[in-house]
Amino acid sequence: MSTVWDTFLLTERYLYVQLFLKRNEWLYVKLMSTFMDSLRLPNKAAMKRLNKLEMRHTIVFLLLLLFIIALPIEINLLLDDSYKESDIPQNIYIIQVLLFYPFLMLFLGIAGISVLAGLGVGISKLTHRQLKFQFLWKMCAFALTKSVVLFAVANILIGTHWIVNTIVFVLLFYTILRMIFHYPQRVKKHT
Repeated sequence: MSTVWDTFLLTERYLYVQLFLKRNEWLYVKLMSTFMDSLRLPNKAAMKRLNKLEMRHTIVFLLLLLFIIALPIEINLLLDDSYKESDIPQNIYIIQVLLFYPFLMLFLGIAGISVLAGLGVGISKLTHRQLKFQFLWKMCAFALTKSVVLFAVANILIGTHWIVNTIVFVLLFYTILRMIFHYPQRVKKHT
């Protein structure tokens, strides 16, 4: 009798799992297509598809990117014993690494994207292109994908180095400049 009941419970759990996956299937597909389009930047068709996404999808994607950066660094910080040299207790150190560090990464990521978007607005005005801050902010968030993947791989393979950081920043800035120059210059009206 118990085998029939166990089979019933397993079947019921299987159905719940299938229902959950079916409901959230669009999320996985959307994230993968967003990731692929982000890797294709500064392609104009990819920019158009990414610009059509809602801002909440952009924020979720940005959070996942920052998680990709933060996870290896947090693991290294947790495995490092350098905190024992200071007067910080172990439980406080773990709380700092697990709670405060991700929020700091999120704040610095959003602030950095805002600064890059502001620079992009300045460059677009200097080059007589009519691009809005909101558009450039969203595109800067998606342009981080290549740089984040490169940084994560380099961090795992060779560690943090100023050359890697410089290459990542140059790649990001080059992608943003190419996205700005994809759009035509503003036509001056003659009156």
